[in-house]
Amino acid sequence: MNRFCVSILGAAGAAAVSVAMFGSGVASADAFSGKTYSDAAATISGWGGTPVIGTVSGDQLVTDDCIVTSWHKSIFLNASGVNDRRAEYVLHLNCNAKLASPGHPGNSSVSQQGVAAKKDEQAAETINKAPSICDKDEKFAAWCKRVCERTKLCEV
Repeated sequence: MNRFCVSILGAAGAAAVSVAMFGSGVASADAFSGKTYSDAAATISGWGGTPVIGTVSGDQLVTDDCIVTSWHKSIFLNASGVNDRRAEYVLHLNCNAKLASPGHPGNSSVSQQGVAAKKDEQAAETINKAPSICDKDEKFAAWCKRVCERTKLCEV
């Protein structure tokens, strides 16, 4: 019996150390990372907040098309020690092209983002070559619309 209690306590202790070191594993959705600045700003404004650009990496895209890489709520304290900018969301942007090309910086074609961008480019090319594919059914029409909005390389 004593050995059993020691085993249980040892397992509970190992689990507690594991959770303390590695976290509980609960996933949380990131509200803005990976979205365009225009989408993130619209969401923030809908919440009654103010989007603020913290940093910008690259200059290949217009600001609305830049991708939010990270964000945080403002932690600015005024002279009285009060955060009177609680409604500000500081966004950090990547304004490089979705895919690098000669003379134009962007994501590598072998990176996760580059592979996705290359797939999108190929899908847009397919839509341009055979636009009738978008008329097949509602799922295809929705897919075509998403690809064209995301890439701005085709029209439906």
